[in-house]
Amino acid sequence: MPVTTGPGTISVSIALGAILPRNMPVMLGALAASLLISGAIYLCYRYADRIESRLGRAGSEALSSLFAFILICIGVQILWNGFSELWESLPVK
Repeated sequence: MPVTTGPGTISVSIALGAILPRNMPVMLGALAASLLISGAIYLCYRYADRIESRLGRAGSEALSSLFAFILICIGVQILWNGFSELWESLPVK
């Protein structure tokens, strides 16, 4: 949920958008990916009750753990990008 709603969406969008190259093919690809992800999120929210009933309790918990891991990976990537930019900006003696 934090990646699709609330302040998590804003912070992830800003952090990931800050490192993207600024050329047209990349921007069009990002737009296409955003549309596909938006469609997938809509379908997941629309049919969440059916998906959850088919997954069962164990499947829902496993999927929740997987999404938590993915969110941690995004956080580590954002941290790494910030640290890399900081490291490169330090003066060399």
